[in-house]
Amino acid sequence: MASNGTRHALTVDVEEWFHDDWRPNRGVDWDALPSTVEAEVERVLELLDAAGARATFFVLGDVVRRSRAVVRTIAAGGHEIASHGYAHVKVAAQTRDEFADDVRRARDLLEDALGAPIAGYRAPYFIQNPGELWAIDVLAALGLRYDAGYVPLRWMPYAGRSAPRAPFRHPSGVWEFPLPIAEAYGGWNLPYAGGGPMLRFLPYRTIHRFLVAHEAAVGSAVVYLHPWELAPVARALPGTPLHVRLWKRVGRARTLPSLQRLLADFSFAPIREVYAEQLAS
Repeated sequence: MASNGTRHALTVDVEEWFHDDWRPNRGVDWDALPSTVEAEVERVLELLDAAGARATFFVLGDVVRRSRAVVRTIAAGGHEIASHGYAHVKVAAQTRDEFADDVRRARDLLEDALGAPIAGYRAPYFIQNPGELWAIDVLAALGLRYDAGYVPLRWMPYAGRSAPRAPFRHPSGVWEFPLPIAEAYGGWNLPYAGGGPMLRFLPYRTIHRFLVAHEAAVGSAVVYLHPWELAPVARALPGTPLHVRLWKRVGRARTLPSLQRLLADFSFAPIREVYAEQLAS
């Protein structure tokens, strides 16, 4: 458990291996591809149950369309359900109306499957710069209470400047729970807490040091992972760029042991509980 008893928010982006191929207008028939998400989510749930941890699962709408049972299985374990949008398209690649339609469609699918309203959202590939913050106004108009994916980026993957560290409220009233960053690497800020950098690329002792420092300076942190990162073999669609293939492949053997150590050393709960005070305001 964390040295000072701090609870962190563990988050899981639930998507298929083929959703994250980084290319707009893919023209791929997703229904013709083999699905692995149910087994991958079940593996994550087993790990969390063994550690006595719970999480927020940001579920992609297309996953719900294919398998409503995924949502119910996650919720039955006491985990929070939130939205990852519907079609895994970058905010910058959509108009305001297209984004609103995507978020609304995903929200309706999730709430129908869950039988209850949802409060949170995380954009595929995050909201990457201040010019995309109009998306937060759309979330507010659709009744969502918080975002957990504003990560100002300067270059991929995941390095930025002047990134927020503590929770804050957007002018629309939507709460932002940012990913933690490390002030390192020649003055650059590194959002290290998941999706590659945390579990696959960095040594565990570095992750542990960063999180302990975050506890002391800020408090609770938002950590995230993808279920497909626990699969031993990286899948990719034909034509996927080499750098994306490498991004998904490197460090796979490190993912599971790093996650297990993380769950043993720190305390994790869903966003709705870790930040209950903010969400009640």
